[in-house]
Amino acid sequence: MEAISLKRSIWINAPRERVWQAVSVPEQIAAWFAPGMSFKMENNIVSILMDGKYMDVAWVEVIDPPRELTTRPLPHKQTATTYLLEEENGGTRFTVIESNLEALPAEDRAKYLEQNGSEWEKALGNLNAYIEGKPLVKPEGF
Repeated sequence: MEAISLKRSIWINAPRERVWQAVSVPEQIAAWFAPGMSFKMENNIVSILMDGKYMDVAWVEVIDPPRELTTRPLPHKQTATTYLLEEENGGTRFTVIESNLEALPAEDRAKYLEQNGSEWEKALGNLNAYIEGKPLVKPEGF
């Protein structure tokens, strides 16, 4: 089967190290991605606080500061989400790629692509707003 992925990108007027902090430090991830939630990362596992206890949600497959971060959702690890950070025009080109989507059943994949494409555009808007100190595009998060 042909590889299927979803890719979104945004240019952010900030140094790559600043963007890296926003996408790799749990407290900063929560601020733009899931306001009001609490994240932690230990032993390459990302967890989120739900109902008073931490639930493991992703495994960190690649961490190459400040260039790349790749996670896989738990428990199945079928798909991957990669964040790429490249210096560009005095700022940072931030790209998110969700790959291995062909591993999902066809019906689930179609829903996933439809929902996540527009949601990632809003999430990238939130990331940019957070870094610029402006109100979030989608304040309730994702």
